[in-house]
Amino acid sequence: MILSFLVLLCFTCRLGHGVGLHGFHFHGLEEPRSLDKSTCENITELWIRQPVDHFNVRNNCTWLMRYYENSRYFKKNGPILIMIGGEWAISKGFLEAGLMYELASAYNAIMYYTEHRYYGKSKPTEDTSSRNLQYLSVDQALADLAYFIETRKKDEKLRNSKVIVFGGSYAGNVATWVRLKYPHLVQGALASSAPVLAKVDFYEYYEVVTESLRRHSQKCMDEVKAAFDDVEELLAIQGGAQKLKEYFNLCDVPDVHSFKDLAHLGNLLAEEFASIVQYDKVENNRTKIAACCENMTASYLGSPLQRLAHLVSNKDKCLKNNYNKFVEVYRNEIWDSQPDIMRLWFYQTCTEYGYYQTTNSRKSVFGSLFPLPYFTGLCTDLYGYYYGNRFLYTRIGRTNTMYGGLRPDLQNVIFTNGDVDPWHALSVLQDLNEFSPAILIKGSSHCRDLYSDLDTDVEDLIRARARVRKIIGTWISS
Repeated sequence: MILSFLVLLCFTCRLGHGVGLHGFHFHGLEEPRSLDKSTCENITELWIRQPVDHFNVRNNCTWLMRYYENSRYFKKNGPILIMIGGEWAISKGFLEAGLMYELASAYNAIMYYTEHRYYGKSKPTEDTSSRNLQYLSVDQALADLAYFIETRKKDEKLRNSKVIVFGGSYAGNVATWVRLKYPHLVQGALASSAPVLAKVDFYEYYEVVTESLRRHSQKCMDEVKAAFDDVEELLAIQGGAQKLKEYFNLCDVPDVHSFKDLAHLGNLLAEEFASIVQYDKVENNRTKIAACCENMTASYLGSPLQRLAHLVSNKDKCLKNNYNKFVEVYRNEIWDSQPDIMRLWFYQTCTEYGYYQTTNSRKSVFGSLFPLPYFTGLCTDLYGYYYGNRFLYTRIGRTNTMYGGLRPDLQNVIFTNGDVDPWHALSVLQDLNEFSPAILIKGSSHCRDLYSDLDTDVEDLIRARARVRKIIGTWISS
């Protein structure tokens, strides 16, 4: 599903054009872009050989991890700044613009952007079978970073350099935890929109989406609720599923006798709003939330259901809504046949995080079609019966035990979150201690602090970036 806005009011939004932690069809990290072409002249694509398994001495298999380097401002013993890649393919953007780039220019730092194992061009195994995905874990990813830092610091010019890491969304978790597990290698971290608490039923996600819509206008929230109520009412009457197919240009008539098929449809429709809220920013002189609320309250577009159809449908391409076909696509284990990163990322949710954005809350206005069993069922449907509920809950418990949940014992980590962002509900919102502050940014959404100041940014976001620059400056200078 590539979500399209057919009405001018919401024409520019696309699901997944943001940083990490996404719905089923995320396509990558929104990288900053510099207008100065000279900023990328010193950026080089490089590779480092890593162990497939850092913790098994009997496994001597290796693979090549991709990373980018920019030494434009570097002077001997200047700091090492590392943007950590998450569940996406890295590119050059954060080495030519954005918050980290500005700090590098101010403190004569060398910059790196590391790619997370299994994503982009960093492929440790011959395929993505469940057997080979066992090496896709944050434990291994943290060891990759430690090995990378140790290797780079063998360079005499970098031997005495301080290391500061940056990460957004899931990569914000990685930034936090590499500081926690390898404090002798990393002197500080910025964790932007980092949901460090693993949670199976993340019903709070759509509570925040609902509240963000309500904050714009009560009428917007009411009309969204009415639209989803209409969807469920149609599914309950004879011929209603066929009408929904026509309204939304679905590829298949929803199977009203299949819980999974209906859950899949409901989730696809709700993801439209999840994307808008999570990646909210100003476009064409209005926020994405404002533009979409104008659509959802525009009576000339018809009923609330018809307005929803305008928002998510594409007259030129049908919306793929069949659950069984969806599972068939993502059971594919061949690298070159992967349509996106969903098989990889969903595996991480089934083995370490949960994060399932359910309708198990009365504070949500997105109906009741996709409760927790829909998501947990995907774990077994995609990877096998071994990945059932008992395994899932045990692994989520392990993640919080290993990494501290909302109370990790560490210093020199900044936690930044926007209160519009649904993911802030799983992040650190209060200072851990004097040296690890939490900054909640009013009116801002997912990972917006990682970019440079814009005239359209809310004042609280500008102040937050200024505070982050000052704190990281003291880490580097001390």
